[in-house]
Amino acid sequence: MAKIRRLIPFVALFSWCFLLIGSVVWSNIIEDELVTRQKKLTSIEKSIRKNKKVKRRIEKKQRDVLAELQELDRKINLQWESLQQAKKDWTEAELQLDRTRAELESMKERAAELKKYIEIRLNAFRQMGEVGVLNVLLAADSLPNLLARQAYLKRILNEDQARRREYVSLLKGLVQKEKELRDRQMLLKAVSERLQKETVLLEQRKTEKENYLKLLKKKNRRYKRMIAQLERAKRRLSKVIEELNLKSQATKYAFTPVTKENQFEFRLQKGRLNLPAPGKAVIFKSRKRSKGFAVKCPWGTEIRAIFDGTVVFNDFLPGYGKVLIVDHGNRYMSLIAQGQSFKKKVGQEVVEGEVIGLSGGGPWISEGIYIEIRHNGKQLTAPYWFDLRGIEIVRR
Repeated sequence: MAKIRRLIPFVALFSWCFLLIGSVVWSNIIEDELVTRQKKLTSIEKSIRKNKKVKRRIEKKQRDVLAELQELDRKINLQWESLQQAKKDWTEAELQLDRTRAELESMKERAAELKKYIEIRLNAFRQMGEVGVLNVLLAADSLPNLLARQAYLKRILNEDQARRREYVSLLKGLVQKEKELRDRQMLLKAVSERLQKETVLLEQRKTEKENYLKLLKKKNRRYKRMIAQLERAKRRLSKVIEELNLKSQATKYAFTPVTKENQFEFRLQKGRLNLPAPGKAVIFKSRKRSKGFAVKCPWGTEIRAIFDGTVVFNDFLPGYGKVLIVDHGNRYMSLIAQGQSFKKKVGQEVVEGEVIGLSGGGPWISEGIYIEIRHNGKQLTAPYWFDLRGIEIVRR
């Protein structure tokens, strides 16, 4: 027995050394994993930034192409309007040309009649000759009659000359008008053909731009999917990193040697406290809402004191349900909410591990309890105060 008593200190020392080595190894494993995950998270964030940059460039190109398509639509509409007007003018010119041709035919008939009349008159004068003309003049029986016959003959000759000039002028005018109309018709036809070709080219360019826009939209959707996948990976990785941080904090403080100084000091219990009830630790995503966390456990699960202290509040609080607040000294307090019932009254002392109530449910979690740690009335990050090694962590 004496030998066994002498071995007890050595066994205790060996156990403590073994635990210390184990803690160092465990801490190193967590730290290494944390560094690896952090690097991967940085890489994912870099990829997200890069893909978002590419996505922004694609979206800018989309906007530019849409603006070009709108401009092309405007130009195409103007081209079609010009083309329709040109075709309308061309048709009008054709109709006018047809009318002019009909008029020309009528004028030709008139000119032919005039020509025939002139030829008859000229033949008559040729047959008469100079002697015949003189005979007409000399056949007058008096001087007034002679002068009258001379005036009549002169008027006839002047009328014949006027008819000949009219004939020549009429033919020239009709030929010139026909030429002008034909030239205008050819010009309008050329303009219509040019406008039609330009419109076809604009339509082809529009089709190319529309195909390019479809390609950009396809790329944009692909980058959206990539970014969404990376964002999901980032959220999952952030969750893992947060859990590793919590466990790293727990490991950091849990293996610190317990001394007389820190054994009864709440401020030195960071990372050492046990959960007040067995279950899953539920961490809330929105830290702005609360720095506390919940423990998911069935209704009626025993709630135990997390550390020695004095009960300073036991009542119902809106939004919290039934609440028990324990003062642990040095202005540190713990709050446990959503209890089905609490056994301790205000002013009673509690000891770490003592049953203080039964769990219930409420707004924070349907089944379980909610926990906060406060100092000087301000919330502290509660999960860092508990030893979460081996505890399943859920984010909500």
